[in-house]
Amino acid sequence: MYQSKRFRFFLISFLVSLMFFTPMMFSPMPVNERISAAEMKTEKKQKDKVKMTVEYKGKIHRDLETHYYLFSTSKKGTIDISWGPDTVGSDYIITDKNWSAMYGNGDELPAGEYMLVITSNPAESPEDPSLLSYHFILKGLTFKQAPDTTLPKLNLESPAQLVTHLPLGEHDIVFKGCSDAPSIIFTDEEMTEQLSNSFEKSIHFDESAPNYRAYRITATNESGNSVNRYFEIFYEGGVTEVN
Repeated sequence: MYQSKRFRFFLISFLVSLMFFTPMMFSPMPVNERISAAEMKTEKKQKDKVKMTVEYKGKIHRDLETHYYLFSTSKKGTIDISWGPDTVGSDYIITDKNWSAMYGNGDELPAGEYMLVITSNPAESPEDPSLLSYHFILKGLTFKQAPDTTLPKLNLESPAQLVTHLPLGEHDIVFKGCSDAPSIIFTDEEMTEQLSNSFEKSIHFDESAPNYRAYRITATNESGNSVNRYFEIFYEGGVTEVN
């Protein structure tokens, strides 16, 4: 009897202690600790995200087009850039927005704002086709955020060629096309004009016009990446400009 009472007392004491300690053992993590853990997880994801390999692919008109890709780095790093198998006749430079310094493969790049500028290489470009493919693979840098590797679309219906030869007489050259870019700029030696997404601009040539004119259309997307497309007009009946 005594042992039975003693056993019941021990059992009751054990259950009471279990009720007291169970909430402590299984209570949820304090809010501030949960947030801290979530932040640590987010930071890890961000670190994994920005330390990455970036690939730039596209097509560029030989000698008459330039592509600009913007990116930001959070700390200095060594540029590791290589040409993919589809790259023929194109080249690159990395520079800041002021063009104050140029960087290439193996150079140390300080933290900052930069552009990857892709152009054709006249020394290596084949005569045909006039549209060149490129593929550049960039590694070794820590980005503030994943770079945008897309370009705005720029579709031209006319002129039919980027280089146009006009015979004697009066002519109108019509720049007609469309773009999905929020910013489209038309430029020549004398003026700069904002174009709409669907644009049509006419330039008149007569005997008072110069025998050579150059024009540029620049389409820029929201991240700052842009396409510069150049047009050259050779006019047989024009005036030769003297520098």
